[in-house]
Amino acid sequence: MHNAEVEAVRVGDQVSAAGVLREGESSRLLLMRGEGVYGELFNETDFFAMPVEGLTGVQPDGMVSVRGVWTGRAIVDADATDGGRGVALFPQISRSSFPDVDGADDRSEILRSEVHEACDGIRDGALVALLAARSEKGWYGLASAVDVETVRAALEPLLGTHLHVVPSAWSRDHVDHAQTAASEVVEPFQSGTGWDADGRFRAHMLVHHITPELAAVVNRFPAEILHVEAWMKRAG
Repeated sequence: MHNAEVEAVRVGDQVSAAGVLREGESSRLLLMRGEGVYGELFNETDFFAMPVEGLTGVQPDGMVSVRGVWTGRAIVDADATDGGRGVALFPQISRSSFPDVDGADDRSEILRSEVHEACDGIRDGALVALLAARSEKGWYGLASAVDVETVRAALEPLLGTHLHVVPSAWSRDHVDHAQTAASEVVEPFQSGTGWDADGRFRAHMLVHHITPELAAVVNRFPAEILHVEAWMKRAG
């Protein structure tokens, strides 16, 4: 299934990126900043430092949005304006995600040895992954499942009302395969797995920009199985 959000950036494209401008040896550098769950900025980093050429006049301080033409090395004919958001991964679960699920007092009540054993028996087929998640009511087991009924049959006798099962259109093997295939064509700034705001387990990757090779790989997989977030994007 095609993921329409995965759009490749090519040399000559109009692009935009947000960050902090710093003086480089021969041009200004734009440094990436991350954005946390609550919109806070963190990790000003030169890992993705990008030359910006063609800026004129007094440049704004703090976070800026830069727009220009991508040469494959730098943004040229660039314009910088005040503001812009840090780059962030997909929205993930929070304590308020599933307010109706009953909670246990202690995390260890969810991750008991018999729960692990039950998961081992269904992990290669029905179960994608199980997380001990926390809500305002306490700890509960959040299961991402290809086969919801099988997972419920295995885990409800152990967790009772402290279980929430979310159907998934992909297995753990699909997640791992997508992440491995994408990593072979790009060097990510950050890569891993996590739980989206709907409680589904999937892979994620933060990259400098989406190359045609990366777009081709990601679009081979079901939409959202691998979330790719790019710092520099094509400008509309």
